[in-house]
Amino acid sequence: MEKNTRRSEVVIELDHVVKVYGTKKTEYTAIRDISMSVKKGEFVSVLGPSGSGKTTLMNLIGTLDRPTSGRILLDGVDTSTLDSRELAVLRNRKIGFIFQSYNLVPYLNMLENVTLPLIVDGLDTTENIERGREMLKEVGLDGKLALKPNELSGGQQQRVAIVRALINRPPIVLADEPTGNLDSKTSDAVMQMLKRMAKENNITIVMVTHEQDIAEFSERSIYLKDGIIEKYVTVKK
Repeated sequence: MEKNTRRSEVVIELDHVVKVYGTKKTEYTAIRDISMSVKKGEFVSVLGPSGSGKTTLMNLIGTLDRPTSGRILLDGVDTSTLDSRELAVLRNRKIGFIFQSYNLVPYLNMLENVTLPLIVDGLDTTENIERGREMLKEVGLDGKLALKPNELSGGQQQRVAIVRALINRPPIVLADEPTGNLDSKTSDAVMQMLKRMAKENNITIVMVTHEQDIAEFSERSIYLKDGIIEKYVTVKK
């Protein structure tokens, strides 16, 4: 665990987390006794070679998978005490997900895709839907609200995905290779937008990437190797 992090500031905490897949004969340890914390409003990138445990770590933090041992606390909630239904509620209220493949619903238009988390959480009020309109306008998509995902460019789809992740104002956003399908110019614009919107709302971001230039948008980088944290690096500005 990193030192000098005040507990009141911590929004993500991993305490001796281990993740093992398979049976005894085919056992594979993907995460090996990781302890780490991320402060509220911090932007952290996770880097490492293929097979280092980046995706497993992201799935564990996002409660899409459970650790074999150890504890994960999100915004003060010990996830090991929650059942599947409670975890689903926590994910929708506490975590926004951004994926490389966008994961937009193909038969819904942009506004419907963005407000889907509000509908799931029963918060699809007129005021909140209007917030969705305003956020799409903020990212330059106000004239395209009725378009379906297949009518949008990759950069536009990723902007929609980012707005969807932020619409509930979650304390945590997890981004898995968010610019992996974008060209360098669009990647830069998308990352600038994500960083700005997260800072304005004091949202914590954990982003998996294999691109060093994308990691430089973060404040701190965590390097994984063989399921352990190899080093922490503060990103120079």
